[in-house]
Amino acid sequence: MSKIIVFANSKGGCGKSTLCMQFANYLTSIGKSVAVLDADEGQTIVDLRNAEVRQHPDVPLLWNVWNATENAQAFVDQAMKKDAVYVLIDCPGSLNKNLLPFFMAADAIVIPFRYDDVVFLRTMKFAKVLKMAGVTAKRLFLPNCIDIRIKNPNEESIKAVLRQAGGIILPRIKQGVAIQRVSTLHGIDIYQKRAIEYTITEILNVVG
Repeated sequence: MSKIIVFANSKGGCGKSTLCMQFANYLTSIGKSVAVLDADEGQTIVDLRNAEVRQHPDVPLLWNVWNATENAQAFVDQAMKKDAVYVLIDCPGSLNKNLLPFFMAADAIVIPFRYDDVVFLRTMKFAKVLKMAGVTAKRLFLPNCIDIRIKNPNEESIKAVLRQAGGIILPRIKQGVAIQRVSTLHGIDIYQKRAIEYTITEILNVVG
């Protein structure tokens, strides 16, 4: 049975789609089979894949991606039957109730966030909605796109609040060009791998 990892937060612009693609590339680089469901109305991953295939039609696909913006439950049912070891789901930055089947089926929900007040407040609201909905998946809070030159004075208190909310704090992903330079066809390079390896290892330890 596939392991389902959802990338979600009700705050847009936290890097959900980019991380989903980078994680898919990382997993395939270590020999894991991966399928990606793009549940974001913006269809970032689907659109990028289509554009890259048009430019490089002869490049073999490392992983498949499907438009999953409609009938989430049907896609969950299909995902559980797929041969892929990992199914990654990219969700929009919203509190759309239609996403609930993805959250309920997930083994883990990766929630990218930053330490500024606006993102933190929206992240907490999202975590509360998951709890109210009875979602039991592990909530993995991922500090993403962090400028290590700047220490936020609220970082430790924010971590404490997230842990009290039942979350696990993942190792941060630093701000940098390597992560933003993403492809759905050409895999992951050594710099990208170094940037996310520690974090994704922690995620795999949680979901198995």
